Amino acid sequence: MAAPTSSFENSFGFILGDITRLARKEFDRRVRSLRLTRAQWMVLMHLARRPGCTQSDLAEAMQVQKITISRHADRLVRAGWIERRDHAKDARAYHLYVSRKARPVIERLTAVADGLRREYMEGLGAARRDALIGDLLHIKSNLLRLEAESAPCSNEKN
Repeated sequence: MAAPTSSFENSFGFILGDITRLARKEFDRRVRSLRLTRAQWMVLMHLARRPGCTQSDLAEAMQVQKITISRHADRLVRAGWIERRDHAKDARAYHLYVSRKARPVIERLTAVADGLRREYMEGLGAARRDALIGDLLHIKSNLLRLEAESAPCSNEKN
């Protein structure tokens, strides 16, 4: 007789974390031939979605330290994957852009992600997929609201 499944393993957070881990692991396997690290392809994909952002903007979007982005950006610039352009108002900041060299790789990463998404959503009808995505976006919205409510007010006096 199989051991009963714990409520932890059936919890929303555990399942969502497992799905994320498994999808990321499969994605990594599928793009291994591109010879990019996960950190590198994540930077490229974030920049493809937010061209011209600063390193600080990118660090915030990826939820990593600014120095981490600076190091990745240095490597990606040297490899020709991204370009740094001067910031018009801040000489210490740069705008980051994907290079022409990176565009085919980004297209490949996007195609792999699209294919994987189709495969892991297999068996769910369009209405169920749409409802699932809608529910997840609703949960995300609730979490963003909670985050905003718990953030210290910038106009409070000490």
